[in-house]
Amino acid sequence: MADITIELVLAPEAARHLFRHARPGGGPAAKPRHAAVEQVLSCAADGALGKAGLALVVEKRRRGAVQRLVRCMPADSEIWYPGAPMPVLAETTLPDLQPDLGAFADLLGRDAGVVPQPLAAFSGRRSTLAAGEAGPALSLLSGTLRAVTAEQPIARLCITGERAAVFATAERLAAMLPLSLPATSLVEVARGLARGLPPRPLRQGAPAIAPTAAVAEAFSAIVSHLALAMLAHAPAALAGETPEGVHQMRVALRRLRSALSLFRDHAGPPGTLASSGLKALASRLGPARDWDVFIGGRLAAVRAAFPRDERIGALAADATAAREAAYARLREALDTPGFRLLSLSLAALAQGEREAPEPASAFAAKALQKRLKRVLRHGEDLAGLPVEALHALRLDAKRLRYAAEMFGQLFSPKKARRFLRALAAVQEELGHINDAAVAATLLGHLAEPHEARAFAVGVVEGWIAAKSDGAREAAFKAWDKFLERETFWD
Repeated sequence: MADITIELVLAPEAARHLFRHARPGGGPAAKPRHAAVEQVLSCAADGALGKAGLALVVEKRRRGAVQRLVRCMPADSEIWYPGAPMPVLAETTLPDLQPDLGAFADLLGRDAGVVPQPLAAFSGRRSTLAAGEAGPALSLLSGTLRAVTAEQPIARLCITGERAAVFATAERLAAMLPLSLPATSLVEVARGLARGLPPRPLRQGAPAIAPTAAVAEAFSAIVSHLALAMLAHAPAALAGETPEGVHQMRVALRRLRSALSLFRDHAGPPGTLASSGLKALASRLGPARDWDVFIGGRLAAVRAAFPRDERIGALAADATAAREAAYARLREALDTPGFRLLSLSLAALAQGEREAPEPASAFAAKALQKRLKRVLRHGEDLAGLPVEALHALRLDAKRLRYAAEMFGQLFSPKKARRFLRALAAVQEELGHINDAAVAATLLGHLAEPHEARAFAVGVVEGWIAAKSDGAREAAFKAWDKFLERETFWD
């Protein structure tokens, strides 16, 4: 069985404690070797390499330097496992640290003629611990990444060895140290530092599957993509400065849970355990998102209509306090070993060995038809359905939408987009109805037995009721249009 390598981001202040825990029991056995490292990370002046997801990494040697052409961003349908280090596409030697694209002319073609542009320089050391009976090999790159006007401490750990031993070591370290799977590559960190922009995440949005993929490959691609997307939004969700982090992280998590449900037979017991962990995390993300939607939607509209009413202002202040409490509970969940271990379990699940040679398109068609059947069971006429039934329809429509987003590229992308637009319209309008129901529940948490609060709650409840009828009519129209839309997987 071939060895694997996973890369982990370690909090710089914790890097010095790493080798104390590197072997079971720690102690004198965990003595690493250290070597100074100097690197220059570059792209092309015209941006051609970056657009192609490529970069140059030049590392100093005792005599000269070694230059590597690396992939720093994955292609759309390429599987990039969570924790995978940047693939080295080619390497060559150089007399110094000056990058030279011409050395890779056979791979880059006309792009080899552009001028390399250094993004940042890294200086630090590489600490290594050889593999042994007690565990896999470890290599820690720690130091400082410097651009022209900014710098950032860096600590990245690579663990290499037999798959089970690698993940066992990573899990043991994650239980003791603040380390995580990287949501972006080191080159992208350098690009962001040089340009004063957030680094591009490895993955975001819905996953893409190669049209020729088998079921096992599709499963790995989907879990890898969505785990990376969830990780990409975790820092923003942890900070809580805007609602977007929680929203996007929650969407990625829901897609992940939907995927694990779809591939239940292929995921096995590890998939069940991961799904349980995701469900627990969803219970922390959900309240934070509910308060964001309520405060930024229904409550904001009422405050705009009554800008000087102190009773409405007091209600808004209490809602903001409730939001902060929900975010505090979310931070407790994200800033713990539990979330780190959940992320590693998803990475291990994506890299698991499984036999599933069936074409993904055949599997997808059956899965989509099954989920469509669940949506259609609600009937053609929604007018008489209570709010609870409309909520159930919304959830079934959401599950169908997630599956359609995952599998659309396996069939006719154009037909898939039309189907998704029609389904998204239903889901959006039903979502407005659900938002009203959630808002009413949240108001119940804010209600207090005094006249000023009763007035404020009554105003908001009246506003919600006035908007709800229009949402129901819009949902019914969207449903009628969806029923006329042909499927894309037949």
